[in-house]
Amino acid sequence: MDGGSESTGARALSVVLRDAASVQRYFMPRIRGGGVLVETPNLLPMGTEVLLMISLPDNQPRAPVTGRVVWVTPRDNRDGYPAAIGIRFMNDRSGVLTRIQNILSGLPEHAGPVLTF
Repeated sequence: MDGGSESTGARALSVVLRDAASVQRYFMPRIRGGGVLVETPNLLPMGTEVLLMISLPDNQPRAPVTGRVVWVTPRDNRDGYPAAIGIRFMNDRSGVLTRIQNILSGLPEHAGPVLTF
């Protein structure tokens, strides 16, 4: 997963989930309305609004979705996970959640490490 900050007036992040396994690993299904975990050294405070430009492995164009930081995995955390922020989708006019659900349908339950709660 690639997550990087773009310099615009608003908080903006570009997220690339290259395959179904990445979607499964970074999708936050327990967040109402959906969300994704974004590995980034540039941690944002809880509640910060962001614009995600998200690319999914479904051959559709990169899509914008507005979100809010609802999770922070700090640097130097005790579990050794990479620094990351969890973004809850707030305004998903482009249908990113539906696209993610379509990618995940039919996949076996994720058995890898849980990066969030």
